[in-house]
Amino acid sequence: MGETKSRYEVIAELEESKREMITERESFSDKIFNKKRRIRDSERETEDMKEVLAEYEKNVEDRKATITELIKSIDDSLNRFAELNKAK
Repeated sequence: MGETKSRYEVIAELEESKREMITERESFSDKIFNKKRRIRDSERETEDMKEVLAEYEKNVEDRKATITELIKSIDDSLNRFAELNKAK
């Protein structure tokens, strides 16, 4: 059969359980704070990434415009060479 616990052992186990519950209860506010902080950090990171993306998109559009102008310039040069060859 199981051992019978003394009154002091029972009291000690109950007090230990109470301390653990108090510790757990007190840790909830820290856990909530940490989760909120992680959300804020994530939101900040998301905003930073949106800025990076917007800058990249602007750079891409600028580069596309530059490439379009370069292609037009090359086409103009090719057309001039074609006209020179026709004139000969």
